[in-house]
Amino acid sequence: MTTHDRIDTPGQDPQARASGPTVESGGGDNSQDLRNQIGAQLQPLEADKSREPDRRFKQNEALPIHSLPTEIFLQVIHYHMRPYFKDFGSDYYRHLIRLTGVCSRWCYIIRDSPSLWNRIHWSDTSEVVGTALQRSSSHPLDVVLDTSANMLRGQNYMSSLMTTLNPHRHRWRSMDISVPGPWMGEVIAGLREPTGSLEKLSLTDEYNTSSTGENDLFGGTAPRLTELTLNGVSIRWDSEVLYDLTVLDLSWIRFPSTRTILNILLHSPQLRTAVIYRCTTDSMHEPSSSSIQLPHLASLQLDLGALGAIEEVLEHIAAPGRCSLATSLQVNEKIEEFLQRRLLKWMLKWKFLALDPHEGLLLEINGGDLRVELSTANRSEPLALAIESPGASWIAQFRVALPQLVDTLASWTKDVTTLRLRLGYPPSGCHDFTFKQSVIEQVSRLPPVTSLEVSGVGIESFLHDLILGDVSSLFRNVCTLSFLNIGAYGLGDELSWMCETVQLVKDAAKNRSDESNYRGQGLKLELHVLDGVTSKHAELVQAAVDVMEGLVGPGNLVVVEDG
Repeated sequence: MTTHDRIDTPGQDPQARASGPTVESGGGDNSQDLRNQIGAQLQPLEADKSREPDRRFKQNEALPIHSLPTEIFLQVIHYHMRPYFKDFGSDYYRHLIRLTGVCSRWCYIIRDSPSLWNRIHWSDTSEVVGTALQRSSSHPLDVVLDTSANMLRGQNYMSSLMTTLNPHRHRWRSMDISVPGPWMGEVIAGLREPTGSLEKLSLTDEYNTSSTGENDLFGGTAPRLTELTLNGVSIRWDSEVLYDLTVLDLSWIRFPSTRTILNILLHSPQLRTAVIYRCTTDSMHEPSSSSIQLPHLASLQLDLGALGAIEEVLEHIAAPGRCSLATSLQVNEKIEEFLQRRLLKWMLKWKFLALDPHEGLLLEINGGDLRVELSTANRSEPLALAIESPGASWIAQFRVALPQLVDTLASWTKDVTTLRLRLGYPPSGCHDFTFKQSVIEQVSRLPPVTSLEVSGVGIESFLHDLILGDVSSLFRNVCTLSFLNIGAYGLGDELSWMCETVQLVKDAAKNRSDESNYRGQGLKLELHVLDGVTSKHAELVQAAVDVMEGLVGPGNLVVVEDG
């Protein structure tokens, strides 16, 4: 048994266990020092529970945390242990057992609290799994079986684990299973019987990119299931397992027809998030005037390969005007048709044009991506229609279609107070002067922007070309200027460039206080520094802040540390 799988079994002498032979289950190296350490910590607790605590335990009892009621103390332990299960898997029980060595109170509470023992991970040995199932009592179980966490274990261990978990199926709350393709049959076989408590299920076939099977899950019913992810795994599409979901994520699946997809959506009117990614269909659904009402849908990602299939599905969806839509552009499609038939038509249908003065639009041009977002003051994240392009192959088409997009954005924003513009870098490997000039020319026709976000810093960025092109009128209404994704190199090498940009925006707005539509705000500056840079390069950050604060004035600069 590996060190991190050690279990402080009640009634067994920890020191004897530490010095005796160990049982390997699934491979791994033992650590004698840590084993002895844990055994030494637990020995006085397990060997004689009536014994007076030693001096170390008495000192521990004086700590403020020991004055907490048991219920509050358990919440602290739960919060502390959360990342160990989520991010490290097998380290969860290793760390939990270490906590039992702090003092007798900690040991007894942790050992006798079922809610701390209801996690099952692929890296856990069979002994750990058995002990966790016993100590978790009747509590709901959260299971993560991701074979990439321990590549040494084989299909036989998966079979054994599913057999061990099967008697506890009435306690399954969530299951996240990711296995190589040949193993999926073993997994599906373990999921055939009904379960009444499962709320969240994720199945990933790591090999399959076009699943066509019809697997039967849970006898066709899972009454409490609300979140379902199937990645390269097909099931019976008429199954009630697909009913009344709030989150649906389907990817790498070959559907019989678009009707199949529509029927899936029809039976989950409470859907909030729907993802259909890298899927295909064999046939189209015959035309119909009926629509599928999804009043709570907040986010839809739809990628069915063919433009016709995507149109067919969207034509039958009635979603809120504030639902975000993400789709993708195929290499063989013309972007003019793409914008006309997808972006303009569907945004009109979903009432994206019903903007009020507190809402705004964002046009983002960065690398090979074009993104149009509708944002509101009442939401922390923008609502988006994102178009993911295949790269530089669409440059010529994009150049032709961009004027139409700009005209549309201009018409949308005539009664809106906010237009955000985010500019990054040209597509990777593209040094086409004509392309860059076309983008600059069209972007300069936009209504004056209120918020300018710069994700491409320096002389290679689109913004640098706008500055050289003398389109300062575009920035006359800018109230917030943000530099995004700044690393240590950006603060040093590009500091002068950023200062010149700040000065340009200030000069463009010099006389805007005389305009009737300007409210008199000063320029606000935001530096979005990558996580870790602010602490590792504190002096460099402070130098940049001092210089730029001198340009915008005290209190008008904010440094944001981004993850």
